[in-house]
Amino acid sequence: MKQKSVSPTRHTRRSVNGQPDDIAHLRAELTAAYARIAELEAQMAVSVQRANLANERLNAILTISAALLITHEIDTILQLVVREAVQLFPGAHGALLFLADQSGLRLRLVASSSGKTTGLSLRPGQSLAGRAFLSPRAMLLAGPELEATLSELSEAQLAQKKKVLGFWPPGSALMAPLRIEDTRLGALVLYGNQNPHLTHPRDIPFIQALADLTAVAIAEHRQRARAAALQQDLDQTQSLHAEAQARLNAAQAQLLQSAKLAAVGELAASVAHEINNPLYAARNSLYLVEQDIPPDTPQRHFLTIAQNELGRIARIITRMRDFYRPARDELEPTEINDLLAETIELVQTHLRHGQVTVTVDFCPNLPRLIAHPDQLRQVFLNLMLNACDAMPHGGQLHITTELSCENDADAQYVVISIRDSGTGINPEHMPHLFEPFYTTKPQGTGLGLAISAHIVTQHGGHIQVESEPGAGSTFTVLLPVDRGEKEEGVTD
Repeated sequence: MKQKSVSPTRHTRRSVNGQPDDIAHLRAELTAAYARIAELEAQMAVSVQRANLANERLNAILTISAALLITHEIDTILQLVVREAVQLFPGAHGALLFLADQSGLRLRLVASSSGKTTGLSLRPGQSLAGRAFLSPRAMLLAGPELEATLSELSEAQLAQKKKVLGFWPPGSALMAPLRIEDTRLGALVLYGNQNPHLTHPRDIPFIQALADLTAVAIAEHRQRARAAALQQDLDQTQSLHAEAQARLNAAQAQLLQSAKLAAVGELAASVAHEINNPLYAARNSLYLVEQDIPPDTPQRHFLTIAQNELGRIARIITRMRDFYRPARDELEPTEINDLLAETIELVQTHLRHGQVTVTVDFCPNLPRLIAHPDQLRQVFLNLMLNACDAMPHGGQLHITTELSCENDADAQYVVISIRDSGTGINPEHMPHLFEPFYTTKPQGTGLGLAISAHIVTQHGGHIQVESEPGAGSTFTVLLPVDRGEKEEGVTD
């Protein structure tokens, strides 16, 4: 009888309580575990890559934020934005930033990742930047929709974009509006390379964050510019107000001074009129007495003295009247240098007693002025005596003349400067120097400088004063060379 053969395999599977089946099962599980580990490692690598990219993007935002604190140059900030954008988006090949003009009807290219800018401009709604400008949030375009949007460009605009970007056409585009609340400022557009898969929808929030940060920088720059313009307008307004106030104060002071001078003139005219009648009677009486006295009578000498003194009083009255109403026919060609030299001779004794040394520097080619020499002599005499009074312990008196132009190139002036080394004038007294009856001298009348200024004004000129306490003062008289026939203040 034959024995049945037994298969070794079946015999092996059944041997040892089934252990070979357990090993195979363990191997399968191990293989699956390795596969799972590899899958997790791949996922972890992707996560790490995304984390690194997110970290880089966060650093970019921090960099731009720091730039906002460091620099206020908006062009520098915008160029930093487009450069960082290209570096942080793997699929980006170029970036353009557009800003709207004041009308909001045109978008103009202001920054590019290549550093080039042309005169490229778009209307709102046109092409990528125009759509982003009107869009509420960031967008990602690719495929047919992208091609349709790019076809809206004219040939000239297309040539400008190729020149700026250096490649065309893009495979994808990320774009975001630059907005502050309801105010549209511009648009940021990132152009992807030929591989559209490198750009992902998860990039949209970051480009929107980048656009929002850029919008804040632009708005802050414009606000700062408006604030600077307002401050400039305010400063200009305050300056104009101060200037107007100064002119008003000067006009009021001049009006007050004119009123005082008019009062002095009226008083002088009134006094002259009142004195003139009895003076005329006295002179006539003396004349009649003189006719009855023989020529060889000793008393005739006293009559002559009385006549001369009454004549001097008459001339004083005439000058008082002329102060109020000068006569045109008394003006004559006058040599200023000679007039100054004569005036210095008049005060030589006073100068020697006061130990004041005089130096002169006269311009030799001064033209003659049509002036009243006696009145100008009175001005110079008053200024020289004032200078001596300001140097009680002696000092230097320097007198100069020159020919110069003031403000208008056609107007020539003879400039007479009288400078002393005396005590100077306190600043509080400067605004009142030419006011009638204002004086700092115990025995002064306060009329010397007021009358001097009045005389110079009648001649079409003016007086300037510079003084420093403790260092002396300089009085400068400016008299016009050609005063003409219509000069105010010298007509009858």
